[in-house]
Amino acid sequence: MGAKLARNTSRTMRAARWHGRRDVRLDEVQVPSPRADQALIEIEWCGICGTDLEEYTDGPVTIPEVAHSLTGRRAPITLGHEIVGRVAESARDGSGPPEGARVIPDVVLGCGECWWCRRHEEGLCARHAVVGLHADGGLAEYVASTAATCVPVPDGLDADVAALAEPTSVAVRALRKVPYPVGSNVLVVGAGTIGLLVIQVARNSGAGTVVAVDTKPRRRDLALALGADFASEPDGLEKLLSEATGGVGPDVVIECSGVPGLARQAIRMTRRGGTAVLVGIHGKEEPFDLLDTVLGEKRIVGSAAHLWDEDVATAVDLLARGRIDGRPLLTTHLPLERVVEGIGILEDPASDVLKVLVTPSPSAR
Repeated sequence: MGAKLARNTSRTMRAARWHGRRDVRLDEVQVPSPRADQALIEIEWCGICGTDLEEYTDGPVTIPEVAHSLTGRRAPITLGHEIVGRVAESARDGSGPPEGARVIPDVVLGCGECWWCRRHEEGLCARHAVVGLHADGGLAEYVASTAATCVPVPDGLDADVAALAEPTSVAVRALRKVPYPVGSNVLVVGAGTIGLLVIQVARNSGAGTVVAVDTKPRRRDLALALGADFASEPDGLEKLLSEATGGVGPDVVIECSGVPGLARQAIRMTRRGGTAVLVGIHGKEEPFDLLDTVLGEKRIVGSAAHLWDEDVATAVDLLARGRIDGRPLLTTHLPLERVVEGIGILEDPASDVLKVLVTPSPSAR
């Protein structure tokens, strides 16, 4: 860990900030001044994900152009929500982990007062915010985070693998939406980072036959290595599903790609009485066959807003115990000053990169 900061410091730090479409800059900004209930986290690694890429290529998508009602922040804003770091300053009110502890900061924020927040559903809060989109995030040297909701990382879990806790929590939450995961035949659409994590969480949840579909051969091979029983390219998928499920179809289809049109296909391929879990997103409308869905009594559910004490804590535990193998997903490690290059790698359709991690720390590289 770097040199300890004095409280109420006026030191500056480097941060990768979104200023506009295709305009992410490495700026010199003030180190955050935490509230009494916040810890100051020194970043070890922060992942770049599809949401960051979408903001770079098409934004602002969710980044606020005017002050956000919960955070008061607006562009320019520091990106990054797949964060692992160490506590540089513990919370002044005594809550949360001590200085030096490695943690995963909570990135889903609610107002704390509304009907959803009182039910511990902060991600459904009408004013909810996500760190790295509506508040300054982890593509920087430091971030301030509510101390009580920082999830400790056990000794023995490498920091870069621990950076997968946030995307793993997305997979954990998606499987929580499945009514009866044990024994269910599962189709995972898209074997990118989230899809490959969903495959592993499905296996840990007692799924029966797991099938993955992706256009890229290397990702199909990795899906098989990480627990899928079958991996198919789109052509030939329906024949494979019929053979693998005795002609019934998958009990569960989890759409992870976010490619326009595939949510509709996921719903169509779900067996009658089955469940389609939609994880991947895009900004367009997605029509589906109403008659097939209603008469087939299919269940369609979205999954997005993971919770720190349920989904993130479970994700950390799965990674720490080796039940989820994150190492094969970590294809690129970059220093903070090359963050725009990392976004470009993800944008390249010919690239077979999965997870790009960025660090501000020379020692972590």
